[in-house]
Amino acid sequence: MLGPNHIVGLPACGGEELWRIPYKITYGVAIATPIYREGIVLVCRYWHGSKAIKLGEEPGDAKILWEEEEALCGLMSQPLYRNGYCYLLDRRRGLICFELKTGKILWRDKHKLTPKDRNPQASLVWVGKANRSLALNANGELVLCELTSKCYHELARDQILGKTWAHPAYSQNRVYARSDREIVCLELPQK
Repeated sequence: MLGPNHIVGLPACGGEELWRIPYKITYGVAIATPIYREGIVLVCRYWHGSKAIKLGEEPGDAKILWEEEEALCGLMSQPLYRNGYCYLLDRRRGLICFELKTGKILWRDKHKLTPKDRNPQASLVWVGKANRSLALNANGELVLCELTSKCYHELARDQILGKTWAHPAYSQNRVYARSDREIVCLELPQK
């Protein structure tokens, strides 16, 4: 659980907290959902970056594996994870790929996915088993891209609505998206 002053490990069935690590949130901006992969909890914040917490064999065993306060500052979009790598939209540097276990940054997309802005936004989801992702950016563009540890590769981009920060919803081959003025439902190609 991510609270205003700590990250806390709680048992799924209720009971006493298992561990607690200080992590103060500035101006109430902690929107991205933490992710848990490879025994590591990754928490990203807007103002003071990201922390990776390694969970041990015992329920109360948790320690900071690494932290990066400047180069990995996520806003609203939950980071994506696949095969040991994370993809995060950083508030200053655009989309970034980094190793989950070390925090080592492998590449930055130089604001190709979403334009450089005070608060860039893009909602990212995986599409199928390949390294393909769909992203709805703040300009209302739906972007199909391939994300690997080597690079960001854009495959298609289409303007589907006006400016938005709302996360889209996906069901089968449809995307549902909204702005302040409209709601759209689009069928995506099956292939």
